[in-house]
Amino acid sequence: MMKVLILGATGHVGNRLCKYLSQHKYQVIAASRGRLKTPIHDHIILDTLNFEAMRTALTQVDAVVNCVAGDKYSIGQGAEILANAAKAAGNPMIIHLSTMSVYGGNEGNVTENTPFDPSYGWYAAAKCEAESHMQTYADAGGRVISFRPGCVHGPGSHLWVSRPAQLLKSYRLGDLGDAGDGWSNLVHVDDVVRAIKIGLEISLQPGEHKKYNLAAPDSPRWNQYLFDIASSIGATPIKRISRLQLKLDSKLWSPAIKVCQIVSRKMGLKVSFLPEPLPPSLVKLFDQHIFLNSDEFSKAHLFSYTTYTDSLNDSIQWLKSQL
Repeated sequence: MMKVLILGATGHVGNRLCKYLSQHKYQVIAASRGRLKTPIHDHIILDTLNFEAMRTALTQVDAVVNCVAGDKYSIGQGAEILANAAKAAGNPMIIHLSTMSVYGGNEGNVTENTPFDPSYGWYAAAKCEAESHMQTYADAGGRVISFRPGCVHGPGSHLWVSRPAQLLKSYRLGDLGDAGDGWSNLVHVDDVVRAIKIGLEISLQPGEHKKYNLAAPDSPRWNQYLFDIASSIGATPIKRISRLQLKLDSKLWSPAIKVCQIVSRKMGLKVSFLPEPLPPSLVKLFDQHIFLNSDEFSKAHLFSYTTYTDSLNDSIQWLKSQL
């Protein structure tokens, strides 16, 4: 039985992955920095920025799945510590959860060979740095698979399900016109989880680093996705949102909301009463004509994605259960 350490086990993908692998006879160790609100079997508290703690944990497993999110240090520096600790622990296999953000402002048909663009923002830069550490690990004889998913939606997704729903209900999103004609590059969380399981079963040679994009090929453009969510939750009629409104919201109103959230958390206050911020990065993404080509993984492993219709229904069903 393969023993797998999952870093970031309380996150959207990590939590789902723990349950899935446990059901498929993997021995899972679920790791996170803090204590859990709800229990997870075989959970440990592990600081991914602590080299010695990481080395000790990695000596006990066959593979590690890096689902760590957070700030630029957790992502970039954390990946460096993971790579160095794994070398010191005997080179377990690493499955690294990257993102399509590494491609930055690239547009058109984007494959795994498309150059990185770390200038796109702190998140893209941190994820590019993390993949460079994975490559360094592979160059030293390690075995790595880096998955680069698009927008991970489905049950439990705040970023791509409940956040747009809240913005649609408050009429801060809607029909974006040509500002919403970019491809959504959606991928169901369970498809990401299934891909990771397949990755754990791939036989890699020392020094090998495989990279795979993950996105459902039938993902619609953003305007269609927003329309479908709005229709499903009754946020109609769909309001036409101008580029000027998006700009004012994301660059003036939303930063003020973000400041209020930070201050409220520091004061120990709840932030649920505050409206949802609309970050400039999201507005930019809606307008970006990037199509994440996922053919390589699909063809190599006969992998089929959840259809857009089923993914949407699954997302809406979960969303309604939260209301």
